[in-house]
Amino acid sequence: MTDTTESMTSESQSSENLRQYLTDNGDGHQILSIPEGTYKGWIPRILYTFELDELRLPFLKLLSFPVGGTALGTLTKMKLFEAVGNYLHRLPVSFAECTQLAYLNLEFNHFTAIPASIFELVNLEVLLLGDNEIEEIPLEIGNLVNLRVLNLGGNCLTNIPEELAQCKKIHHLNLCGKLYPRAGLQTVPKGVCGLGELVDLDLSWQSIQTIPDGFGYLRKLESLNLKGNHLVYVSMFIQYCKKLETVNLTGALRYCSMVPEAIFMLEGLKNLNLTGNFFTEIPSEVCGLRKLRKLSIQRNALLRLPEELFSLEHLEYLELGENYLETIPNGISKLKNLTYLNLEQNQMSSIHEDICNCRSLQSLLLGFNKLDSVPERICQLGNLRYLSLDNNKLTEIPLLMDRLEHLRETGGLYLYNNSLKKPPQAICNQGVIPLFLFLKEMRISAAKHRRKMILIGAVRAGKTSLRNALLLGHSQLTAEHERTWVLERHLWEPESDLRVQILDFGGHHIYSAAHQMFLTPEALHLLVFDYTKYNMDNYDLLIGDWLDAIIDRAPGATIIAVGTHADLCSNEDINDKTDDIIRKMHREENTKLTKLKQEIAKIQMFFDQPEVRESRGKIRDTKIERLQEKMTHMQKMLNTRSLMPETVYAVSCADDLTGIEEFQEGLILRLKDSEEKPLPDSWHKFLSEIQNYPEKILPWDKALNIFTDIMADMNQSMISLGGSPELSLGMVLKYLHSTGEIVWFPDNNKLKNIVFHRPETLIEMLRAVFRHDFEEVVNFVEEHGSQADLSSARFDILKQDFIKKGLMAYELLKYTLIHFELSTDALSTFVSLMLKFDLCYEVQKSSSNPSLVSSPCVLLFPWFFPEEVPESLKTKWPSQTPPNTFELRYCLKFPNKGPPNFFEKFSVKLQNHVSDRINWKSGILARKNLSQMLIQRTQDEDGDLITVSVRGTDLPELWGLIMATRNDFILLLQEWPFIRFKLNLVCTHCILRGYDNPYQFDGEVLEMTVPRATYWENWCRNYENDLIPACFVYRLDPDYQDDISKHMQAATEFLQKSMDAVDGVLGLLSDAGLMFVASHIGFDWTLISLSLGLTQAQIEQIQISHPHQAFHQITTALTTWRDARDVSDDEKISQLLTVFESEEIGKIELADLLRERYGL
Repeated sequence: MTDTTESMTSESQSSENLRQYLTDNGDGHQILSIPEGTYKGWIPRILYTFELDELRLPFLKLLSFPVGGTALGTLTKMKLFEAVGNYLHRLPVSFAECTQLAYLNLEFNHFTAIPASIFELVNLEVLLLGDNEIEEIPLEIGNLVNLRVLNLGGNCLTNIPEELAQCKKIHHLNLCGKLYPRAGLQTVPKGVCGLGELVDLDLSWQSIQTIPDGFGYLRKLESLNLKGNHLVYVSMFIQYCKKLETVNLTGALRYCSMVPEAIFMLEGLKNLNLTGNFFTEIPSEVCGLRKLRKLSIQRNALLRLPEELFSLEHLEYLELGENYLETIPNGISKLKNLTYLNLEQNQMSSIHEDICNCRSLQSLLLGFNKLDSVPERICQLGNLRYLSLDNNKLTEIPLLMDRLEHLRETGGLYLYNNSLKKPPQAICNQGVIPLFLFLKEMRISAAKHRRKMILIGAVRAGKTSLRNALLLGHSQLTAEHERTWVLERHLWEPESDLRVQILDFGGHHIYSAAHQMFLTPEALHLLVFDYTKYNMDNYDLLIGDWLDAIIDRAPGATIIAVGTHADLCSNEDINDKTDDIIRKMHREENTKLTKLKQEIAKIQMFFDQPEVRESRGKIRDTKIERLQEKMTHMQKMLNTRSLMPETVYAVSCADDLTGIEEFQEGLILRLKDSEEKPLPDSWHKFLSEIQNYPEKILPWDKALNIFTDIMADMNQSMISLGGSPELSLGMVLKYLHSTGEIVWFPDNNKLKNIVFHRPETLIEMLRAVFRHDFEEVVNFVEEHGSQADLSSARFDILKQDFIKKGLMAYELLKYTLIHFELSTDALSTFVSLMLKFDLCYEVQKSSSNPSLVSSPCVLLFPWFFPEEVPESLKTKWPSQTPPNTFELRYCLKFPNKGPPNFFEKFSVKLQNHVSDRINWKSGILARKNLSQMLIQRTQDEDGDLITVSVRGTDLPELWGLIMATRNDFILLLQEWPFIRFKLNLVCTHCILRGYDNPYQFDGEVLEMTVPRATYWENWCRNYENDLIPACFVYRLDPDYQDDISKHMQAATEFLQKSMDAVDGVLGLLSDAGLMFVASHIGFDWTLISLSLGLTQAQIEQIQISHPHQAFHQITTALTTWRDARDVSDDEKISQLLTVFESEEIGKIELADLLRERYGL
């Protein structure tokens, strides 16, 4: 009883232990999977009582299964049975009862024959009996008609019955033998050739000598492994295996002197392995394998490669290691998709540069050769992740090797066992990161050519894509969100001794405002345009305007024209467009040069006049001095003209990179077409030190300290540089600025005290402000807001002020640049920089915009002016000139199109002359004292027109505004010396009379003052009978004219006559009326002012405010008297007449004139 109890207890424990491995997938599907090693040589019988669907018994050292009533045959529901890695050599007969079994895996056991019970399992689909000791396959194999996968690999099969062909559903068949002892199959069995659904066939490690004709029936075969066989014949019928993609013939063709021809007829082949044979060459017929992706010919005796090999455009993997190759022929660059190339253990002493054009390479193995050099262009293989150069005879490696960034990530650069001197072998052995740091430092100091290159052109011209093609060596077209905004800076090192700082200018009109900061004569300028967009009518838009910008701002600069998208144009189209472009370039340049020479000759003829020649150098003459300055400037322009391009590089940045290689070669030649200037050690050390300076901006004093310390440490003299440390540092900074290494502005007293030692900082700061997508990108973040003293609500207000009005408050600017962590001084310097280059101007805080009153500083950016014309314009500036008001006007006409950003730059300069202003995209309404100014820009088919009008009662002040703005125009136009324009003065007489189509005087009248003793003339050609005041045509200048009062008499008299109806009382006390009175008062105006009630202090203040301007002083005194007295107008007029008629003043005639004129 006790034994029975113990037995029951033990059985219960075994049952519980076993059940822990039993799982249910949720739909009643029972799975028992006993972990490896859980039981050793036995398993609890209780498992045979389970109703299992799947049973897995791996590596339990099982010898057999019970044959009694509790045998495997009881598991009749079982669909999967796996007993891998045991010691089984037989199965119970009852196993045949498991008729639902579909998957059977008995690999790695000790079966010498296939158990007979298996052939009863007619539903079996997968039968895995690999790596046993089976020698024969019984005829009954044909019973398994549902079989799809059969693995008998790793056995010692000597015979395959034809009945195997009855298993017509097999698509994966493994009949591979063992390396030892070698199996005995001599040919591909007929039973195999009858498997029409076969997809994967493994017959490796057999003794097969023949591929029979019947093999051609395997029409669905995709993979064939014949590794380790003894082939001597391959039937041509193999070509009918149209779907065959992978063939492994490793060591299988050692008895063949050539690769069997039939192999090269497999047009669908993608993977071919010929490793371990004895071939000395690859037949040219290899080009027939047009879909080949992977080719392995390792461990052969190859002496050469056929050029036809490089026609396999889909090839990705090429294994050529352990051969006798001495070189790789030209043409390997045709393998555009090649990612893996193994040339290790060959006899190569050099590598053809063509391999450097295989831009897709990720692994390049060149170890164990006889290489004594590596092409410098190997650094263009930007996708390399593994590069082995170990065990060669290298003495140096390219200094640009650190451009292979992926090697830094993988550490996959192998340089062991060479004789490296440059850099030293010891450095190379330390690993990739230390080596790359060393190379970078070594290259910076060793560069013999340092240049700046600028990519400029219209928006979407393809500049950024062209830059990518140069930098990356492959196509990377620019997506919309990747387009350049403002500009970008990149270092390009096409050769180890050439450093090129590339500035890629954004083409948007907002961005072009900042371009002038970086255009320099020393730079090479690439003028980029899109061939597909070019036509004869848009030459100026795509090329001409940009060409002028370069020539005018960087005189003498080298210019190269590049046309992109050449792949989308025919050769004929490209040739026609190129001819038109070159013709227009040279025609316009020749016209400009002719005009320039004519102007110089004209001035010289003036100087050659006897009376002028005699007066020069004796008497100071302003006109002669100005002409001399003009001629000097024009001669300088003539001597520093840039040469026009003689051709256009036609390129495509698409995948094929059409024309890029030729363009790059020509570009490098131009960049190196200058004297070699290696950077002195001290300069290099200085550059390295300042580039490591942590702050965003480097103060001059700090730069000077760094420089003097370095010069002292290296015992370097400064005598040859400039003598003093300051002059020496200035020379170094100017050179580094010209090469694009830094940005420094020595010509500005404030800006010269800082150095942008990392130019990308300045670029990024400009990019942060000059964004066409500012509204979408710049959003409020609480953390940044607190640093800039901004709340979310105030941020929204200031942001809208900037977007809609162009007003940038100091707090918003600080917020926009918050991530630069600028000090207060640095931020102030950046503001000064923008002011210097007329990118913005500072506005006075006004109560009209209360949201900006508390801001320390407010900047206005004309590029962000609103489009809409203000509604208040009609009321603030009526279409007709108001009564008692003068109006002066002139027009600046550009026949074709005005210079880029001209109006915006003028808008900035205007701030020097006016106070309150209202701005919009095409106009400005401003004020100075009581004078108003309206500036409007219009465009039509005839060109651009800028009209400047001023209104007010103070005619001398109006003339001052006219001349100030006119001078700004002329000064600005010097940046575009060849721009065609016409300046005309509009007849004030016609304006005040309200005439249509007023007469226009030539703008040269503005260069002259009114003729002496000339006050009335009939100069208006439209109305020749009308006398008009001379001061309406020629400017009044209170500082130099002593008869200004007489001109004002004429002006006010004309103004009075021009009024249709005037109230006499109001007329006299109006500004114009008081100006008429002032024109009749002489130097005794101070006595009259005292008599009218002004104090001596008031009179002295007027004299201080308007020194040397008597008429202005008189007018101001009269208006001060008028505005100060709180009495009726009748009383004011009565007092005025009484003072004039007093015995002390004695101006009775003036009082009578006023009574008569104003009906008093």
